Order: sequence, then C-alpha cells, then structure tokens
Amino acid sequence: MKNKIVDSHCHLDFDDYNNDLDSVIHNAKLNDVEYLLSISVNLEKFKNIHDITKKYKNVWCTTGIHPNNVPQNISDDKFDSIIEQLEENINKPKVVGLGETGLDYFRESDNKHNQIKFFEGHLEISSLTNNPVIVHTRDAESDTISTLKDFFKNKEVKGLIHCFTSTKEMAEAALDIGFYISISGVITFKNAKDLVDVVRYIPLDRLLVETDSPYLAPVPNRGKRNEPSNTKFTLEKLAEIKNTSVENMAKITTDNFFSLFNGIQY
Repeated sequence: MKNKIVDSHCHLDFDDYNNDLDSVIHNAKLNDVEYLLSISVNLEKFKNIHDITKKYKNVWCTTGIHPNNVPQNISDDKFDSIIEQLEENINKPKVVGLGETGLDYFRESDNKHNQIKFFEGHLEISSLTNNPVIVHTRDAESDTISTLKDFFKNKEVKGLIHCFTSTKEMAEAALDIGFYISISGVITFKNAKDLVDVVRYIPLDRLLVETDSPYLAPVPNRGKRNEPSNTKFTLEKLAEIKNTSVENMAKITTDNFFSLFNGIQY
C-alpha cells in the first residue's frame, strides 16, 4: 500500500506554477503526496486559489492575510469589511482554515499594531467557526506567544505553527494550547541542528509536514523551485530524527492532519 502523504502547506496559486500546475500535482501523486492544502496570503487572489480546489479533488485551501500583506493604515470600517470577507470565504466549499496569519517583524517591524490586530481577527473567526488557524511567525516569537496566550484566556482555537523554525519555548507554548507544529524542508538543511533538537522534543501526535512550496526546497533539491512532491524528503528526515520508519511517519502526519482539519471529507 502506498504511504498517503499530506503537504499541509503549499501555495499552488503562485505564479511559479502558472505553466505546469497539472504536472506539479501529478508529480506529487507519483511521490505518494496524495493530499494538498494550498494556503491563502491575501484576499485579492482568493478566487484563484479557490478555483484550484474546484479543479483538483485532492486539493483544499484556506482564506487569510499574511502578516506581510497587512496594510499600514486602515480604518475601522475597512478592517471590519475585511473580516466580513474572511467570514464569507471560510463558509465556501473546500475552504478549511484561516491564514496564513500571524506576525512577521523581519520585513514589517513598523507595523506591529496592525499585524496583531489582524492576527486576533483571524483567531476570532477560527474560534467562532471551529476552523484551524495557520500561524506564521518570524522574528516575532514573544508577541506571537503572548497574543495566543491572551486569546486563550477567554476563548479556544485550534491550529498550527507552520514552517516551524523557532525555539523550544515557542514549541512549548504552541503545544500547551493544543496546537500542532508543521515542519518544512528547512529540517534537511545542514545548519538546522537547533531545529532538529526541538523536533526531538515535539510529540509524534502533534507533528505535521509541509513544503511551503514554491519556497524552501529540501535537500537534495535545495535552491530549486520547491513543489509538493518534495514533501517526501522532509518526511524521511523526520522519520530519521524520530527513529521510526518513513511509512509510520507518513501515517502519523497524515492522521494528524485529518484530526486537525476534521471537517475534510476524503
């Protein structure tokens, strides 16, 4: 029996795949990557990403606004309108999550207030609809942790930290609120020793695997355009770290995905 693998985070609507998306998805299946979650980063291109889910039975998507796409100046009315659009989108067929959202101070350190406001908006919709939230965090660990902890004082939300490259403290905070942690091809890089140590700490029943394609192609394809078929290399590395078989790691991460995104029929 094939190992049915899930790429829990890819960007199939990006221009990198304009000319060969059919081949990309076919190649994923050839490499046992049977299920794909294509992640939204803005509202402007949501229709494009949603149309992809209509074309391919094994693809689902999210709706969300990446922290780097959060506007610098926004009125309360405009913010409310954006939240309403997200709420409308999440109720459409095959839209199964909110995000990616979160905080990124690497490129947008002067827009912290609005990033946090939008992050909290995604969390609120996630809590109300019981759809998982996909969290991006870069150079913003402290505020990411505090935003999540503050939200959980009054409400609960399910979700994951995507493309995890952070510290054990961040992992502990995510696990404490029941979040999953998704690992990308970064784990295969030679300079990923600290990340390997953190992954050893993360329980098997909280691990997911992703490509974040078209970015971050794992070894042996580092530097090339990434695509969902490469999920297998990250899975192999996780199996090595966790001292288990690739088959078992595939089953675990796939089961974890469908436990989190439990509204998906597959």
